[in-house]
Amino acid sequence: MNRRLNLDAHLVSALANNSSRRAFAARLDMTLKRAKVTSGRVARSLDVPERDVTLWRAGVIVPKSTDCQRLSELLDVDVAWLCASEG
Repeated sequence: MNRRLNLDAHLVSALANNSSRRAFAARLDMTLKRAKVTSGRVARSLDVPERDVTLWRAGVIVPKSTDCQRLSELLDVDVAWLCASEG
């Protein structure tokens, strides 16, 4: 639970930081392309609107911590790497 709260806090701070959002978007987009997974498939898997996934990929918004965790599981990548503000 504490880890989830920390991730929530990180994601909230990322919303205010353009470079963090862009870094997340770049990692997500790269990972989706490498996995040959469409935004539509991600949206269906996470039960979120496809528009949200498109906005995540564009760096306009970032997902909630639960969606970020599920994204990392779906794409088989470390959640800390995917949602990190740097690196």
